[in-house]
Amino acid sequence: MKIFKPINRFAISAFAAFAFISCNSDDDAPDEPIVEVIPPIILDCGYFNENFNIHLTDDPNAPVDFIINCDPKINGDLIIDAGVVIAFESNAGLILGKEANGKIQMNGTAENPIILTGTQQDKGSWRGIQISSDNPANQMNYVTVEYAGQGGRGGWALQGSVIGAAGGVMKMDHCTVQEGHLIGLHWVGTTLNAGKLTLSNSTFTGNDIPIQTSVNHINTIDGTSTYTGNVNDYIKLTQTDTHQDVTFHKTDVPFLSAGFKPDNEMSRKFTFKPGATLLMEAGSKIRFQNAFHYDHEVVMVGTANEPITIKGKEDVPGYWEGIQIDYTTNPLNEIGFLNIANAGKTNGYPNGAILLGSNDLFLKMHDVNFIDCFEYAVSVQSASSINFSYDNLILVNTPKMFSDFSGNEITIP
Repeated sequence: MKIFKPINRFAISAFAAFAFISCNSDDDAPDEPIVEVIPPIILDCGYFNENFNIHLTDDPNAPVDFIINCDPKINGDLIIDAGVVIAFESNAGLILGKEANGKIQMNGTAENPIILTGTQQDKGSWRGIQISSDNPANQMNYVTVEYAGQGGRGGWALQGSVIGAAGGVMKMDHCTVQEGHLIGLHWVGTTLNAGKLTLSNSTFTGNDIPIQTSVNHINTIDGTSTYTGNVNDYIKLTQTDTHQDVTFHKTDVPFLSAGFKPDNEMSRKFTFKPGATLLMEAGSKIRFQNAFHYDHEVVMVGTANEPITIKGKEDVPGYWEGIQIDYTTNPLNEIGFLNIANAGKTNGYPNGAILLGSNDLFLKMHDVNFIDCFEYAVSVQSASSINFSYDNLILVNTPKMFSDFSGNEITIP
């Protein structure tokens, strides 16, 4: 274990030698061994250009093991051992590429985490790490990334302390991303082959936004990790087609969505776990259909004690358009114990918070509260031909229950 693990490592190490001498100068104090404090090793771009595979090891007597003063691209292996502390200067960072299929393994432990920090302890004092390696062995365990997020690189202009781009693959467990400028973890990519993020038992705090990503990368963003204590306590989702089955978990902050829909490749399953909460951007829509007709599966079922909540980012009737379901006869489709708020178009019909389109649809709906929606709770295109059952639908500051797609109020037996 290192002799020092303070937050202000550089201030402490500057006085370390003096502190040892002062203690030993007291005639009444018992003699103590003087521990040699090792200065950090400077790694410049010349080092990275000359070494294809990098293995950084811990010196227990070095409060900071390495200082990196550039922004190198590493295409080979990058192995960092437990206890290593790396400080990055301004405009420095790491770009972890995939051209040589190099693997990234940062294996800290609870007792000896890996620390990636800045020489200046201010938000955005260094660039951060960018991951595009798609090696399935990539992993970060017990790694702290702090004070990063400075600017974007070249034409990418990507923001974040930890960035996944160009098909990057990473498994993060017991990691901490803190005090980052703009975005803590920014996992980019919307296509089918956009990489994979596996996240567990991690902490995102002190950032402007804890996480920004697409719906395709949310399956492991769950309750095992914490996302509070940021300037904006929400997980920001970019608008995208979904290219896989998607699960929204209950997290300690809501998801903020600009809307999403399935792709045109095949049937997708959308699962919303009890307690999941989504904030919707202005004018956005969730649609469980695209141009081609697949039997997409929608399972949006909370519980009485943990309902699912989908509402506008602002508490205004008609702030977002609502949920639309079309052309799916999947018998598992169910919406239950849902609080849906602030939905419904304000400029035309249909304007229900939930839209049931087409004449080819199956849906079981129950225990839904329509709260502060613009006009109608549910708009139905073809009430006589769909398989639609409902029970315990409640209007809370929402004027009317059912309409057709022309805005006429109707009754559904």
